[in-house]
Amino acid sequence: MNDTELLRLEATQLASAYAAGRLDPGEVTDAVLRAAEVASQRYHALTCLNADDARQAARASAARWRAGQPLSALDGVPITFKDSFNIAGLPRWHGSAVNTGALSSADAAPVRRAREAGMSIIGKTAMPDYGLLMSGLSSHNGVIGNPWDLRHNTSGSSAGAAACLAAGVAPLALGTDMVGSVRLPAAVCGLVSMHATQGRVAYDPPGNYRGAGPMARSVADAAALLQVVGQYDRADHFALPGAFSHDAPAFEQLRGVRIGVLPRLSYGTPVDAATATAVQRQAALLGDLGAELTWLDDFDLAAEDYQAVYHVMVHKGLAELYAQPAERRARVLPQIGAMLDAALLQTALEMDQVQRRIAQAVARLERQLAPFDFVLSPALPVRHFAVDAISPSPHLGAMSHMGFACWFNQLGRPAGSVPVYQPADGGCPVSVQIAGRRFDDSGVLQLLALLERQRGFAIDFPVIAP
Repeated sequence: MNDTELLRLEATQLASAYAAGRLDPGEVTDAVLRAAEVASQRYHALTCLNADDARQAARASAARWRAGQPLSALDGVPITFKDSFNIAGLPRWHGSAVNTGALSSADAAPVRRAREAGMSIIGKTAMPDYGLLMSGLSSHNGVIGNPWDLRHNTSGSSAGAAACLAAGVAPLALGTDMVGSVRLPAAVCGLVSMHATQGRVAYDPPGNYRGAGPMARSVADAAALLQVVGQYDRADHFALPGAFSHDAPAFEQLRGVRIGVLPRLSYGTPVDAATATAVQRQAALLGDLGAELTWLDDFDLAAEDYQAVYHVMVHKGLAELYAQPAERRARVLPQIGAMLDAALLQTALEMDQVQRRIAQAVARLERQLAPFDFVLSPALPVRHFAVDAISPSPHLGAMSHMGFACWFNQLGRPAGSVPVYQPADGGCPVSVQIAGRRFDDSGVLQLLALLERQRGFAIDFPVIAP
């Protein structure tokens, strides 16, 4: 195979080829590293490569496959990690030129899981400053390009991860998700993504407001990665016990399955025609398979509830910015600097009121969504938006497109995205989001897989030809 053919292979296909002796993890890793060099230049998609370590891991994996003793089903499969993760010996910029790029002294919990599985860690992917934009703009990396069309945004904040996957730089990526940061970039890059039940993927430093999420080019690959990283780790006191097992039966018929369909929101960027069509077609398909559909007019929320989520998210970046001296703080992305400056004006009382508002909103949403096994909606309201924009509707703010995704984080529920609809003009297909009940990660993946099987087209990813 030539490089482009290798780069098109999914993780499960690579593992099968390793087991049969048709491919060597070393040649695959070399091809991915060559593509990563191109993606770094063309799309600004990576912050650093991990070449020597990746090649060493690939050689060790090849020996294990020859001996018939792989460490896991993903042994020797290349993966990228978002720059928010600590990887021992690699710099961590967290998307921002304000930071110094200090070398991490230890691996984060999901990185340890990947090493234990024998995976080949290719490098770290680019992101906006502190993960505070759902847009591919970074003071450290610049504009992160979308391989489908350089005029279009990658969304964010797992922007470089999505660009790498679409371009063939590793079949798997791990991003992070506070308000939709794996699902949104996956949606505008034609990928599958999964925000698991809060705590399913151990993450350090610990937090109850974000999770690490698999990104891939197929549901099977995303599920395989979640089985690797979805394990308890004592470094995260919020982590769930045990390990994720993808044990839900495959869906063929949906008789008795109750699905809420949320086609639009009163908040934020309006849903465009292509996205509305994608949701309508999937709803019709699910109904034809026997699902009990209930169409929802809106979430039981007010605009102030969305603003409360925005305030909490922005405050996560304040301490990191102000840990640096003033001369370095000036390097922050101007749009994020303005957001953080405004956050400084909020009092402790106001932030307590914000937290109370979110708690009340979550309680109302739990009541509203209680009747449903799953919720079908857009992943984000538009198919694409301008490459240099902070959101599809900058006049509505930086987070005008988070509405469908962000509340499942607050609820701690699993939610994933999958591309399902190919408009006549070609290009990147349109995705929808499926959310499920807490702990039903496997059920969400199975419903995503059903939609993937039923979509009726293959995706021709814009893979790099090194």
